[in-house]
Amino acid sequence: MGATGKMSPLEPVVDSNVHLWDQRVNPVFWLTDRTAAKALLGDYESLPDTYLLEDYRAETEGCGVRGIVWSDPGAADPVAAAEWVRRQDDGSGQVTGLVTLGDPASPDFAGLVERVRRIPLVRSVRVRFVEALAPGGAADGSPLDDPRTMDNLALLARHNLVATIEAESGQLHLAARIARELPDLRVVIDHFGWPTDLTDAGYQRHTERLDALAAEPNVATRIDALGTVFGDWTTDGVRRWLLAAVEIFGAGRCMLGSDLPIERLRSGFRPLFDAYGEIFTHHSDAERQMLGHGTAQRWYGAP
Repeated sequence: MGATGKMSPLEPVVDSNVHLWDQRVNPVFWLTDRTAAKALLGDYESLPDTYLLEDYRAETEGCGVRGIVWSDPGAADPVAAAEWVRRQDDGSGQVTGLVTLGDPASPDFAGLVERVRRIPLVRSVRVRFVEALAPGGAADGSPLDDPRTMDNLALLARHNLVATIEAESGQLHLAARIARELPDLRVVIDHFGWPTDLTDAGYQRHTERLDALAAEPNVATRIDALGTVFGDWTTDGVRRWLLAAVEIFGAGRCMLGSDLPIERLRSGFRPLFDAYGEIFTHHSDAERQMLGHGTAQRWYGAP
């Protein structure tokens, strides 16, 4: 339910990006070192060491959440992390899909795919091109220079797994190349392409890049991580960026997410989804249903 107690036009929600972790048993590198992602997140000392499915349920109670898509935030053992989340679901069916994490330039990637594809609910492998989050940090040249990368990404298509790509706006041409050269691979770009230049000129360049990416029909996007992208955001401040993403991709290729618990640093689930509801209030009921749950279910739900 929204803040007024009425059902939001986006409900029921399938939250397309949720992070669950436990630093005690499977640490995430940037949570172990609380300075590692400071340039991206600001001060994040307040983030918990443990965030479980039951914590998410308590935080979103009464908000019309029907399902979630979990994304590995960078656990030391991605296979164990996916299994750990699957066990928390406990037959409730709330976990719609699992997005694990891997490096397609690694010689171990094929083995990772073979292991995770056997885990029920794993729908995707997340690939990070963002320098601060990529394995080993910055690399010389393009992430696609290693021929192993494209061969490994093709494995995902063969096993009906989605490539979820975390890339900044200036790297969207890499995602477009992947989608173009591997047309059988379904690609989801994180954070509506993660714009980093928030000026008017930056908005123009970003929408042009999204246009080029959306020309590939096998690409969708997650609209989420507003606090990470914008910092202390306002509804009016993010409105044009979110509306542009939906106009370019269409609601059938856009899905809304919270990025909890990271979004706590700037807002929270209810104010975030209230903002989504206001921004997309003039879209049709069918479009809002796709944004709220339909697209996430189609791209990350049961095949």
